[in-house]
Amino acid sequence: MPTPRVVVAFASMLALASCVEPTETTVTGPSGATVSTAKCSQSPEGCFKKASETCKGPYQVVDSYSKSGGLVADIMPGPVTWYYMSYQCGKSDGRMPSFDFRGQSYQPPPVVVAPAYTPRTTTTNCNRFGNSVSCTSY
Repeated sequence: MPTPRVVVAFASMLALASCVEPTETTVTGPSGATVSTAKCSQSPEGCFKKASETCKGPYQVVDSYSKSGGLVADIMPGPVTWYYMSYQCGKSDGRMPSFDFRGQSYQPPPVVVAPAYTPRTTTTNCNRFGNSVSCTSY
């Protein structure tokens, strides 16, 4: 059974992870239009909210994906799903993001099957000479 200290530490980490605000990066795309990428954890809702705040109106989803990461960052695979959504402010075609999973997935170790046990037939031949017995097994 976990100690109270472990329970409090785990609850604190979960609370901290839920407080992580969606972040946004902006670049100029090949057409000269501004493309923004929202990054959020726990739920894609944060990405939708960030896009709505940035554009203050309709926006076109350019790309979206998700990957696993840690509680506070997505540096390496972990227990939290991080969502990414690239978008352009302006007219939308109404296509919703799919947030397909990209990145590392769990690969179970290979199953090693031990060879079946087959009993060997052993023959033992013993000879007695007086008080001495000698045996040979083959």
